[in-house]
Amino acid sequence: MLKLILSNNAEIGVNDGSTIFDLMVNPSDYANMWEALTEDGLKTVTLTSENGDFIDRLSDLAVDHELSTREKDVVVCHFYLREKDETELEIEKLREQIVSLTAELSVHDGAIADMGAAISGLAEEGGME
Repeated sequence: MLKLILSNNAEIGVNDGSTIFDLMVNPSDYANMWEALTEDGLKTVTLTSENGDFIDRLSDLAVDHELSTREKDVVVCHFYLREKDETELEIEKLREQIVSLTAELSVHDGAIADMGAAISGLAEEGGME
């Protein structure tokens, strides 16, 4: 049994013979695998042996597809990963920038509202002419 370590520190046991691009799990681990293979978890993926020996590490991966096969009367679920292309990486950067700008705008909106309240208060007191 090999171990897959995701960037969010989730650890998943995968079958011997797996690679980072072809992860094989038993049907009983199928649901757990789908839950773990998130965008955040796939930022950096490490494959190690059962006793922790390094096998491979890659970054910026995505699930390409899943295929369950019957091999010698045993069902094996294959999760195929791939490296993200340039377009996907650029989209991620744009999303991060939008989140950052949205947070910054919220701060500005709060400051503008505070300034409006202060000016209204001064005007009501007759402090502005």
